Amino acid sequence: MQRSPIVAMQERQETPTGGSTAHARAVNLRPQPWRWNHPRVLVEHPDEAAGLAIASGLRFAGYAVDVCPGPQGRGQCPLIGPEGCAPAHDADLVVCCLGYEREAAREVLRELRTRCPHVPLVVETPSDIDADLRELLDGCHQLPAPASAEQIVAAVQSLLGQATEESPSGA
Repeated sequence: MQRSPIVAMQERQETPTGGSTAHARAVNLRPQPWRWNHPRVLVEHPDEAAGLAIASGLRFAGYAVDVCPGPQGRGQCPLIGPEGCAPAHDADLVVCCLGYEREAAREVLRELRTRCPHVPLVVETPSDIDADLRELLDGCHQLPAPASAEQIVAAVQSLLGQATEESPSGA
Protein backbone atom coordinates (compact mmCIF):
# COMPACT_ATOMS: atom_id res chain seq x y z
CA MET A 1 0.00 0.00 0.00
CA GLN A 2 1.43 3.37 -1.04
CA ARG A 3 1.42 6.18 1.52
CA SER A 4 0.29 9.63 0.53
CA PRO A 5 3.04 12.25 0.12
CA ILE A 6 1.68 14.21 3.12
CA VAL A 7 1.67 11.20 5.48
CA ALA A 8 5.14 10.09 4.36
CA MET A 9 6.49 13.64 4.80
CA GLN A 10 5.02 13.89 8.30
CA GLU A 11 6.52 10.53 9.28
CA ARG A 12 9.96 11.68 8.07
CA GLN A 13 9.71 14.82 10.21
CA GLU A 14 9.24 12.87 13.45
CA THR A 15 12.35 12.59 15.60
CA PRO A 16 13.29 9.43 17.55
CA THR A 17 12.08 11.08 20.77
CA GLY A 18 8.62 11.62 19.31
CA GLY A 19 9.02 15.37 18.84
CA SER A 20 8.78 17.09 15.51
CA THR A 21 11.76 18.60 13.74
CA ALA A 22 9.46 21.25 12.30
CA HIS A 23 9.45 24.46 14.27
CA ALA A 24 7.72 27.78 13.91
CA ARG A 25 9.75 30.39 12.12
CA ALA A 26 9.02 33.59 10.31
CA VAL A 27 9.13 33.16 6.56
CA ASN A 28 9.09 36.03 4.13
CA LEU A 29 7.30 34.66 1.06
CA ARG A 30 8.50 36.40 -2.09
CA PRO A 31 8.06 34.26 -5.20
CA GLN A 32 11.18 34.14 -7.37
CA PRO A 33 11.90 32.71 -10.84
CA TRP A 34 11.95 28.90 -10.97
CA ARG A 35 15.22 27.03 -10.35
CA TRP A 36 14.15 23.40 -10.82
CA ASN A 37 13.34 21.13 -13.75
CA HIS A 38 10.42 19.34 -12.07
CA PRO A 39 6.83 20.28 -12.96
CA ARG A 40 6.31 23.71 -11.41
CA VAL A 41 3.37 24.45 -9.12
CA LEU A 42 2.60 27.89 -7.71
CA VAL A 43 0.56 27.79 -4.49
CA GLU A 44 -1.36 30.98 -3.69
CA HIS A 45 -2.54 30.94 -0.10
CA PRO A 46 -2.91 33.86 2.35
CA ASP A 47 -2.30 31.60 5.38
CA GLU A 48 1.46 31.03 5.54
CA ALA A 49 1.30 27.77 7.50
CA ALA A 50 -1.36 26.27 5.22
CA GLY A 51 0.51 27.36 2.08
CA LEU A 52 3.75 25.83 3.35
CA ALA A 53 1.97 22.58 4.30
CA ILE A 54 0.57 22.28 0.78
CA ALA A 55 4.00 23.11 -0.66
CA SER A 56 5.67 20.43 1.49
CA GLY A 57 3.28 17.76 0.25
CA LEU A 58 3.78 18.82 -3.36
CA ARG A 59 7.57 18.88 -2.99
CA PHE A 60 7.54 15.42 -1.45
CA ALA A 61 5.46 14.27 -4.45
CA GLY A 62 8.25 15.56 -6.72
CA TYR A 63 7.05 18.98 -7.83
CA ALA A 64 8.96 22.25 -7.78
CA VAL A 65 6.84 24.59 -5.67
CA ASP A 66 6.70 28.30 -4.99
CA VAL A 67 4.33 29.87 -2.46
CA CYS A 68 2.71 33.28 -2.75
CA PRO A 69 0.43 34.87 -0.15
CA GLY A 70 -1.61 36.63 -2.84
CA PRO A 71 -2.79 40.21 -2.45
CA GLN A 72 -2.10 41.36 1.11
CA GLY A 73 -3.81 44.33 2.70
CA ARG A 74 -3.59 47.33 0.42
CA GLY A 75 -0.65 46.02 -1.59
CA GLN A 76 -1.17 45.09 -5.20
CA CYS A 77 -0.38 41.62 -6.48
CA PRO A 78 2.48 41.78 -9.04
CA LEU A 79 0.32 39.73 -11.43
CA ILE A 80 -2.01 42.72 -11.73
CA GLY A 81 0.85 45.09 -12.64
CA PRO A 82 2.29 45.71 -16.10
CA GLU A 83 5.15 43.21 -15.77
CA GLY A 84 3.05 40.41 -14.33
CA CYS A 85 4.40 37.68 -12.07
CA ALA A 86 7.21 35.41 -13.34
CA PRO A 87 6.32 32.45 -11.07
CA ALA A 88 2.71 32.53 -12.30
CA HIS A 89 3.67 32.93 -15.96
CA ASP A 90 6.19 30.09 -15.79
CA ALA A 91 4.15 27.67 -13.65
CA ASP A 92 2.83 24.39 -15.03
CA LEU A 93 -0.14 24.64 -12.65
CA VAL A 94 -1.42 27.18 -10.10
CA VAL A 95 -3.21 26.26 -6.86
CA CYS A 96 -5.48 29.15 -5.86
CA CYS A 97 -6.71 29.30 -2.26
CA LEU A 98 -7.24 33.04 -1.87
CA GLY A 99 -10.82 33.24 -0.59
CA TYR A 100 -12.97 34.53 -3.43
CA GLU A 101 -15.36 36.57 -1.32
CA ARG A 102 -12.75 39.35 -1.68
CA GLU A 103 -12.63 41.31 -4.94
CA ALA A 104 -8.79 41.45 -4.83
CA ALA A 105 -8.68 37.63 -4.93
CA ARG A 106 -11.12 37.54 -7.85
CA GLU A 107 -8.97 40.06 -9.67
CA VAL A 108 -5.95 37.75 -9.29
CA LEU A 109 -7.98 34.84 -10.64
CA ARG A 110 -9.15 36.97 -13.62
CA GLU A 111 -5.55 37.92 -14.38
CA LEU A 112 -4.41 34.29 -14.17
CA ARG A 113 -7.16 33.32 -16.63
CA THR A 114 -6.20 36.17 -18.98
CA ARG A 115 -2.39 36.14 -18.80
CA CYS A 116 -1.87 32.39 -18.36
CA PRO A 117 -4.75 30.83 -20.32
CA HIS A 118 -3.02 27.46 -20.84
CA VAL A 119 -1.98 27.00 -17.20
CA PRO A 120 -4.36 24.67 -15.32
CA LEU A 121 -5.86 26.15 -12.16
CA VAL A 122 -6.85 24.21 -9.05
CA VAL A 123 -9.17 26.55 -7.16
CA GLU A 124 -10.45 26.13 -3.62
CA THR A 125 -14.05 27.31 -3.86
CA PRO A 126 -16.58 28.34 -1.22
CA SER A 127 -19.90 26.48 -0.99
CA ASP A 128 -21.86 29.63 -1.82
CA ILE A 129 -20.86 30.76 -5.32
CA ASP A 130 -22.45 33.78 -6.98
CA ALA A 131 -23.01 33.99 -10.76
CA ASP A 132 -19.90 36.14 -11.36
CA LEU A 133 -17.64 33.70 -9.52
CA ARG A 134 -19.29 30.69 -11.21
CA GLU A 135 -18.44 32.20 -14.60
CA LEU A 136 -14.88 33.00 -13.49
CA LEU A 137 -14.39 29.41 -12.29
CA ASP A 138 -15.57 27.85 -15.55
CA GLY A 139 -12.82 25.51 -16.77
CA CYS A 140 -10.95 25.45 -13.43
CA HIS A 141 -10.51 22.29 -11.38
CA GLN A 142 -12.52 23.09 -8.25
CA LEU A 143 -12.07 21.74 -4.74
CA PRO A 144 -14.51 22.58 -1.94
CA ALA A 145 -13.06 24.91 0.70
CA PRO A 146 -11.35 24.17 2.93
CA ALA A 147 -9.38 21.60 0.92
CA SER A 148 -6.76 19.53 2.74
CA ALA A 149 -3.16 19.40 1.57
CA GLU A 150 -3.75 15.76 0.57
CA GLN A 151 -6.75 16.70 -1.58
CA ILE A 152 -4.73 19.42 -3.29
CA VAL A 153 -1.77 17.07 -3.95
CA ALA A 154 -4.18 14.48 -5.40
CA ALA A 155 -5.77 17.13 -7.66
CA VAL A 156 -2.35 18.30 -8.90
CA GLN A 157 -1.29 14.71 -9.57
CA SER A 158 -4.49 14.06 -11.52
CA LEU A 159 -3.88 17.11 -13.70
CA LEU A 160 -0.09 16.95 -14.14
CA GLY A 161 0.58 13.26 -13.48
CA GLN A 162 3.07 11.82 -11.03
CA ALA A 163 6.22 13.98 -10.93
CA THR A 164 8.61 11.38 -9.48
CA GLU A 165 8.56 8.40 -7.15
CA GLU A 166 11.08 9.96 -4.77
CA SER A 167 11.42 13.39 -3.28
CA PRO A 168 13.78 15.58 -5.34
CA SER A 169 16.82 16.93 -3.57
CA GLY A 170 16.66 20.67 -3.08
CA ALA A 171 13.22 21.22 -4.57
